[in-house]
Amino acid sequence: MGALLRYAGLTAFFILSLLFFLVALMPAAVITSQWPTARAPTADALVAPPPPTLYGLWWNGQGRMQWQGQSLDVSWRLDWHGLTPGIQLALQSGQVNARGWLGADWGSWRLEQWQASLPVNLLAPLFPQAQADGKLDIELSTLQLTGREIRAVRGQLQYSGGTVTLPQGMTTAVPAIHGDLTMEQQTPRLQLTGPDQQALAEATLEGKTLNLQVFRALPQLLDMSAAGNASEVVFRSRQPMPVSARSG
Repeated sequence: MGALLRYAGLTAFFILSLLFFLVALMPAAVITSQWPTARAPTADALVAPPPPTLYGLWWNGQGRMQWQGQSLDVSWRLDWHGLTPGIQLALQSGQVNARGWLGADWGSWRLEQWQASLPVNLLAPLFPQAQADGKLDIELSTLQLTGREIRAVRGQLQYSGGTVTLPQGMTTAVPAIHGDLTMEQQTPRLQLTGPDQQALAEATLEGKTLNLQVFRALPQLLDMSAAGNASEVVFRSRQPMPVSARSG
C-alpha cells in the first residue's frame, strides 16, 4: 500500500511539473491566435488591425504591432508587486516612449513608476488655436482606477520649453513649465507653475467634471497680457470627462 501511494505521489508530481513547464514555456505568439481577423471596412464596423508579431514567452517577451496606423514596439515582463500580479511594460513608437508597471488588484487597475516622453506637437488636436514645439516628459508615480473612478494619483509633468505660435500668427518663446499631479481630499489636482514657481493654471476633477482656471501669470508669460495681479483668474471652464474622482 505504501509503495502504491509513493507511486501515485510521484505520478502526480510529474504531471504537475510537466504542466508547469508547458505553461512557463508557452510562446508569446499564442496570443496572436486570439487576435480578431481583419475584415473589409463597413459603415458600422471598424477595421481590425493586423495581428501583432510577438517573440519570446508569454510572461517575458517583445513584439511589434499597429496602433492607429503607427508601428508600435512593445516589451513586457511578468512582475508581482507583493500579492498583486502585474507586468513591467515598455512601449515605443517614433519619438514617443513610455515604460512602467501595470497591475490588477481586486477589481482595480494600478499603474506605478511610469515614465513617458513625447513631442508636444502630438497634442495639437487638444489645442487647435495654437501650435507649439518642445517635449513633454511625464512621471506617474501611481495611478489607481476602479472602473472609471480615480482612486489615487500622483505624478509630475515637465515641458521643456519651446516656441508657441498663436492664431494671429504671433510667435513667442516659452520657458520650461512644471506640473504637479496630486490627490487632495479625494480630488485629483494638476497645478502648472512657471520658472519662478508662479502658478499658471490649475485643473481639478470633481465628480465627472474637469474644472480649469487660468491665472494672469500665463498670458503674461506668453506676452499676451499687460502687468497686473499674476494670481488673478482670467479664464475658467468646465468640461465633462469619461473618468470621475473618488466618491468615497
